[in-house]
Amino acid sequence: MASTSYKSRVIIKEHTAEQADFAGTYNLLLAAKSIPSPASPPNTVESTTMEDPQQTFEKGIKTADSREITGNLEKEYLENIEKLGDKKVDIIHLYGTDGIGGVAKYAYTGTVTATPNDVGGVDEILEMTATVIPSTASELVTDKLTVVDNNDGTFTVTVVG
Repeated sequence: MASTSYKSRVIIKEHTAEQADFAGTYNLLLAAKSIPSPASPPNTVESTTMEDPQQTFEKGIKTADSREITGNLEKEYLENIEKLGDKKVDIIHLYGTDGIGGVAKYAYTGTVTATPNDVGGVDEILEMTATVIPSTASELVTDKLTVVDNNDGTFTVTVVG
């Protein structure tokens, strides 16, 4: 069954070395207007020889470029991200209209910074971008983690089982 983007979210918490399973209390990164994919396709590495009738390729490694999540410029989100500085954070992308990742969840660790976006005209909503720089590969964790929306801007994440 298909889902809409309604209630897709990105949640974060400060990373701690002793809590490597992504469990804990998270905050909404920002009320997102756009969320990039947490996973990327692998590079293709050409393996063609002079004997091949057409180009051939092997699967390469995945790239991990920065990810830009856009939302309205809201002081609370901007300040919360700024407080993190260069600290590592655990990041979970939640997909599904339930707001807790009922369709898919991806988790990884990285750093995040926030910047106001350019103002392009006189009648616009001010926006901001949270730039996430991943330091680990994203992992599909839909069936490994349970997320509860505490309805106060925080989310409780527990490991299944």
